Amino acid sequence: MNPALDYTWAQGLADLSQIAAIAALTGFFLFAIVVDLALPKPRRGGAVAIVAVTGFSYSLGTAVYRWLYGLGGPAYHRFATGDNFALFFEILFASLGILTVALSHSYLRKRGLLEGEFHILIMAAVIGMMVLASATSLVTIFLGLELLSIALYIVCGFVRTDSRSQEAGAKYLLVGGFASAFVLYGMALVYGGAGTTVIPEIATRLSSSASSNPLILLGIVLMGVGFAFKVSAAPFHMWTPDVYQGAPIPVTAFMSVGTKAAAFAMIVRVFAGGLPHLAPEWQVLLAFVAATSMVVGNVMAIAQSSLKRLLAYSGVAQAGYILIGVIAGGDAGLSAVLYYLFIYMFMNFGAFAVITLLAGPDGDRDAFADLEGLGRRNPVLGILMTIFMLSLAGFPPTVGFFGKLFLFTAGVSAGYTWLVVLAVLMSVVSVFYYVRVLIPVWSSSTRTDAVPASLTTTSVVALSGVASIALGLYPTTLLLVGQLASNPNPGP
Repeated sequence: MNPALDYTWAQGLADLSQIAAIAALTGFFLFAIVVDLALPKPRRGGAVAIVAVTGFSYSLGTAVYRWLYGLGGPAYHRFATGDNFALFFEILFASLGILTVALSHSYLRKRGLLEGEFHILIMAAVIGMMVLASATSLVTIFLGLELLSIALYIVCGFVRTDSRSQEAGAKYLLVGGFASAFVLYGMALVYGGAGTTVIPEIATRLSSSASSNPLILLGIVLMGVGFAFKVSAAPFHMWTPDVYQGAPIPVTAFMSVGTKAAAFAMIVRVFAGGLPHLAPEWQVLLAFVAATSMVVGNVMAIAQSSLKRLLAYSGVAQAGYILIGVIAGGDAGLSAVLYYLFIYMFMNFGAFAVITLLAGPDGDRDAFADLEGLGRRNPVLGILMTIFMLSLAGFPPTVGFFGKLFLFTAGVSAGYTWLVVLAVLMSVVSVFYYVRVLIPVWSSSTRTDAVPASLTTTSVVALSGVASIALGLYPTTLLLVGQLASNPNPGP
């Protein structure tokens, strides 16, 4: 019998254990579909929300257990892995899923949207993200990328009566299709040059002499362009502000963190894990993208009057900062990337959660005028919004300060001082528009209307605020976890 086809039950169970968190969430995803079909309409939304939270929690617990007691290694003939790098992102994505369900529950009811379908699509997107993080083959990466993308195309246009939501869905579909095509063509060329799609094998087959191979070089450029689309990096960012503004706020919050983290997991796997001998080639490409992102994102954010668009351009700039860690590489650079992606979940998601509380039955209220007097109308929300903005700006002792410190230190150590100097200058520019958000929050407005608050959304805001402070007071704890997870090599 061909050893490649000799697949025993024991091997099957061993492979399944490596992707236990993904398998668990997939089981709950299928169960949620059945629940949505079986229950009467009035009870569907709440029941599916409970199933979704339970599924994310079970997946999170499974990933944490495997982090503590499991033995990570390759699975499915090296097409996937259960290493610490994958587990780190599975923990991040499961946590993001719980926060998203909690944030969207009251929002969907307030706006009269179908809750069951929404949570099922978010579960599908998270499964795609987890597949991306654990994939060690170009084929598996593309499967995860498409599962994530298709679910997001639908939820972006989820408000069928809102033309801006429909426009966001259409734009994301068209641009996402282009990005996927770039990635796929790039992967095909790398496969043509290396003769395999398995990332660790690509690393062993391609030496530094492959830099003279036009197939490989063109493949790196095409994949780099596609990845830049996915992380909202300039100059491939133009879809971001329009999609962020048109999509429902919980979707924007979910995308701003989830797609960025999943795309960076993909970049680290493919470039740092699969093409280490060609680092000079892809580092030049990513350095150009990082510099452009920081300049364009920060400069364009200054002129915005919509909070969603401002945070969209902020996300473009943040992608540039994170790319410094990817370019620096090594344990220092990659652990800084993982640290920043995890804290970004709290500070960015928390900011969007505050905006979600302002939304009404007629739509999202994300103008600066909607924040007027927030500090007096609801002091707790005002204080938390201040924490989130200062964290994103990088003020000490918030988590954002330490995140940028770790990234910039790694960049200088790797010899990219010019890029770090540019990042510091752009960080100073960003202070202007982040503080500008806080002016209406603490202005002496005559508005006395209360901010409608739900228990779940308020809990998300409070948790994000506490995490933004606590992880800033004890930054080395999470950084150590990032160091343990920073090796994307799935082993032999």
